[in-house]
Amino acid sequence: MKPYSQICIIDDDAISVFGFKRALTSIGFTPELSIFENGLDALENFEELLEEDTSLPSILFIDLNMPVMDGWDFVEELTKLKTSDMSMPEIYIMTSSVDTNDIETAKTYGLETHYLIKPVSAKILESIFVCSAEETK
Repeated sequence: MKPYSQICIIDDDAISVFGFKRALTSIGFTPELSIFENGLDALENFEELLEEDTSLPSILFIDLNMPVMDGWDFVEELTKLKTSDMSMPEIYIMTSSVDTNDIETAKTYGLETHYLIKPVSAKILESIFVCSAEETK
């Protein structure tokens, strides 16, 4: 369960972030975590990483409803940053929204199977990391 050494959480809800970190700990997974309260802060950080020729986190967990820059705007801007030699992070949407429009938007980005309803449980996280480890074998 170690293909993801760097995880990024983009969420303005401190309670959700706390629960996410606790779920990671409960499954014995302690990756390097980057946490941002909105998409703009994360995007600016990613731009700096790319300028320094540093790799982006391998997986992102993004809330949809945030101030400054919401999750969908962040995903859109991230896709604009992609270069041919850049490995895109795996993206998971984590939200309390059950709005069918959000689910349809997830489909346009190919993220319909990466749409998680909050709170994200340890069992869900474990299945994500175990499936990923099996795919990399």
